[in-house]
Amino acid sequence: LPAINRGEPDKRSEWTVLPQGMRNSPTLCQLYVDAALQPLRKIMPHTVIYHYMDDILFSQSDVFTEDQIGIIKATLAQHSLVVAPEKIQRSRPWKYLGWTITEQRVRPHKLLSNIKISTLYEAQKLLGDLQWLKPVTGIPNTLLYTLQPLLKGTDPCTQVNVTPEQEKAL
Repeated sequence: LPAINRGEPDKRSEWTVLPQGMRNSPTLCQLYVDAALQPLRKIMPHTVIYHYMDDILFSQSDVFTEDQIGIIKATLAQHSLVVAPEKIQRSRPWKYLGWTITEQRVRPHKLLSNIKISTLYEAQKLLGDLQWLKPVTGIPNTLLYTLQPLLKGTDPCTQVNVTPEQEKAL
């Protein structure tokens, strides 16, 4: 922290949380979690460890023992990363970053079942889901451009009118 009128050397400080709104905050999070995972990668070489931001997936051919889970928790705790007990998944299907993972397939959590739109909120929700599914399903941008006029407005309760062209796109 800077000293008043440069009257003394600046004091060092350490963040306990990542600053919100900084452009490099996601990068800092990735680097910090990666540094915390490095010891685990060394002591568990046959375990696949994926991480994105604060979501971490540990996978191995054998079931994790309580000792292994304890080691994982303790190692992460040394870096002030706490694992919530409800986030530990012990049986399939496993859920990670919006995907459901089974032994046979990987599929998105959400599958669109209701595409009726009557309010701005429903239009926003549907287009958000379509945007999220676009890379997997191959939905073309032109289809989304057709639906974007539905997003005009600020009140979520505003009624929207779906044109025949938009209905066809849906």
